[in-house]
Amino acid sequence: MTHPFTIDRVLLATDLSATSEPALRCATALARRFNADLYLLHVVPAPSGASPATDAAAQEAAVAMRRLRQQVLAAQDKFATTAILTGDPIARILQKAEDIQADLIVMGTSARCPRLGGLTDTVVRKASCPVLTVPQARQETTELRT
Repeated sequence: MTHPFTIDRVLLATDLSATSEPALRCATALARRFNADLYLLHVVPAPSGASPATDAAAQEAAVAMRRLRQQVLAAQDKFATTAILTGDPIARILQKAEDIQADLIVMGTSARCPRLGGLTDTVVRKASCPVLTVPQARQETTELRT
């Protein structure tokens, strides 16, 4: 079956919280379905100037990202590229999407609709590719039919 569009690169922007678990499952399923490359991105918000707290947050994120990469490998038998960046989350997500030429950004949200003016809403409005928001409350398993 041919698709009206192709998805070759999926970027999952994650805050590594429980609210992002459904988004991870969705991004993994989409990458598997379209045989797309999957990129996992976490941005550590940077306070002005470097601080030990930022370093600690980056170290914690590295451990969590390794765990996510293992989950992806187990779920789709495919490697995921990971990145942990520091700075403004919106700017970093948009820049990463441009850098990898993402066809789709997947983000979790804690609400049915992204909060107006919030991080997800801003990414949706400013991204040069489609953005799929996956609510935390989503309980059913994400399975794409062929």
